[in-house]
Amino acid sequence: MSENNKSNREFGSNFDKDEANEIFDKLDKINSDDSKKVDKNIASIKDVTELLKEAKNADESKAIELYKKVLVIMPENLEAYIGLADIYRKQDDRESERDILKKAIQNVDGSSKNDLMKRLKEIS
Repeated sequence: MSENNKSNREFGSNFDKDEANEIFDKLDKINSDDSKKVDKNIASIKDVTELLKEAKNADESKAIELYKKVLVIMPENLEAYIGLADIYRKQDDRESERDILKKAIQNVDGSSKNDLMKRLKEIS
């Protein structure tokens, strides 16, 4: 139980004890669930960072596999889309490059979208 909830629980003793305890138990559970979500997100970010680092140093087929793993974990990751598009361009695979750029445009926010659309127009 957090210190905040302990002091709040003491304050709540001025009210119906069972009801106050029930409310504070729910708050403790919410705080615990939020903490687990944050921990999971941090782990995902670490995984993505490692995969991106590994992809940059890998051969093309391994890099494609790694970038795709990144996109499973974090579908909005611009770096993975660009990495894939660059590899497909090197391989002269315009269809795959076009497909990955379209997916990137759907999943990425912000000014990067304009750059992706320009690149897509260049190969269309």
